[in-house]
Amino acid sequence: MLTQQTEHNPLLILPPPNLSIYYSNDLNMKAPFSFFFVAALVILTSLSACKKEKGTTDTEKAAAPLADTPNKQHNSPIAYVEVDSLLTQYKFCTENKAVLEAKSKQYQSQVAAKMAQVQKAYADFQQKMQSGAFTTREQAEAAQLRIQKMQQEAAKLEEQLQKRMTAEQEKFNNTLRDSLQSFLKDYNKEMGYSMIVSKQGDNVLFADPSLNLTKAVIEGMNERYKGKKK
Repeated sequence: MLTQQTEHNPLLILPPPNLSIYYSNDLNMKAPFSFFFVAALVILTSLSACKKEKGTTDTEKAAAPLADTPNKQHNSPIAYVEVDSLLTQYKFCTENKAVLEAKSKQYQSQVAAKMAQVQKAYADFQQKMQSGAFTTREQAEAAQLRIQKMQQEAAKLEEQLQKRMTAEQEKFNNTLRDSLQSFLKDYNKEMGYSMIVSKQGDNVLFADPSLNLTKAVIEGMNERYKGKKK
């Protein structure tokens, strides 16, 4: 029978698995889609480009449906879009939010299952040490190495899933950004703004409500998105 420690041949006892290292609470997934681009999203369109586009064909207009806005006779060269409203009312966002949240939960479950295996292996190791089930030092060391390998595999799995989730978030963000930019480019052919900026939280200190294009943009983008899904 092998004791936990002898005078001449001490046995190194494996410390408890550090779950905080290998299993973060969220895997960067609690907020499965982070809209990093919105704070810096500024669409610039020159007035001269707007005038040039007055000759747009009927076919081109049909391909890019535009929402009506009460501000067609605007006096300001600048308008804004409330990004928070866009994220909650644009169909592309709401649909993909559900998809990303499901993947986030799936990835968390995978890591949790892996770490549960590590915990069980460690508990079994401790029980065997206390009961003297290991008859040789080599047996105990081999068990330690197996647990360490399991911990390493769990850490690797978490890293892989975290990278995968980040890539999917970035793909979503890029698609949303491109969709918004494309719509506003077509939208502004009629409107003629010099600048359309994003408004999120308090990043804009003051904005006249008459410059708010949010409703028109959301309606137009949903109409365009609906057409693409057909």
